[in-house]
Amino acid sequence: MKKLILIILLTYIVTISSNASIKQGISAFKNENLQLAKKLLLQEDNTDYKKHLYLAQIALKDEQLDAAEEYIDEAIKLNSKNAQVQFIYGEIMGEQAENANVFSLMGYIKKVKEALTTAVILAPQNIKYRSTLIQFHIHAPAMLGGDINEALKQALLLKKLNTLSGTNALIHVYGEMNNQEKFDQTLESALLNFVDEPQFHYQLGLYYQKQEQYDIALNSFRKAASLTTITNEQQNAKYSAIFQIGHTSTLSGRNLNEGEAALNQYLNEAVISSSMVKKFWAKFRLANIAEAKGEKEKAKKLYIKLIQVTTDKKLQKQVHKRIKKLS
Repeated sequence: MKKLILIILLTYIVTISSNASIKQGISAFKNENLQLAKKLLLQEDNTDYKKHLYLAQIALKDEQLDAAEEYIDEAIKLNSKNAQVQFIYGEIMGEQAENANVFSLMGYIKKVKEALTTAVILAPQNIKYRSTLIQFHIHAPAMLGGDINEALKQALLLKKLNTLSGTNALIHVYGEMNNQEKFDQTLESALLNFVDEPQFHYQLGLYYQKQEQYDIALNSFRKAASLTTITNEQQNAKYSAIFQIGHTSTLSGRNLNEGEAALNQYLNEAVISSSMVKKFWAKFRLANIAEAKGEKEKAKKLYIKLIQVTTDKKLQKQVHKRIKKLS
């Protein structure tokens, strides 16, 4: 009897210790201390789905996509009913799809759709999950599973959960559907209800930027950048708009000085969250502006400096292209 009690006690202590260590690993991950997070998580029992979930996210941030896929596959096996696991699975499959050849692309896209749909079913109140599913249906071609009518359905449901997020989604959906009447009605209402909301003006700017209506987009981004912020979400939208002022100037080839100033402001002031553009990309856009101004030597120096410090593979490819063109 004493031996049985001792075994139970030891098992309890080990379980508590393991849970504490996983919590420490997750805390380190959230604080962007990826090396420590990985070290702590790798020490843990393989049967805890959280270990594999967070190792997958660490691998994703390190752009080790195959490792990320292996970890998230294990997390799915251990807990397929967890909404976060499904959502991260969808994110990783999306990254894999961007780098996939034509033969494996369809398979990855199918996994993205299934995972995002499942995440929304498992966590119907989650705004981020539903918003991401809407973006999938807007941007994915029909042959790859995109469905604008499903995007509309989800956007209307999202509006019931969060009026601002739903309105932002509906503007993109109605625009994509070329439903001018509904687009105008939604926009008119939003301009009254969200006039002081940076998130609205930022999303509106993204819509017009996609439509290549750069002057209108720029005005929306300027409005978002000028507003007072209270919440972290508003702050993120404000500085994301500041970045997009710079990006829009590179797309249009106009307002280059304003774009340069905006990118420098982003680099100097923005506190980067997981939803925002990393500062290396702002440096890349600054080099784009120098190139657009005809300052080729300055641009080349900026590109070379950037390639020496960034580990972002997508950015590296873009930088190599620009250096090759300038050489």
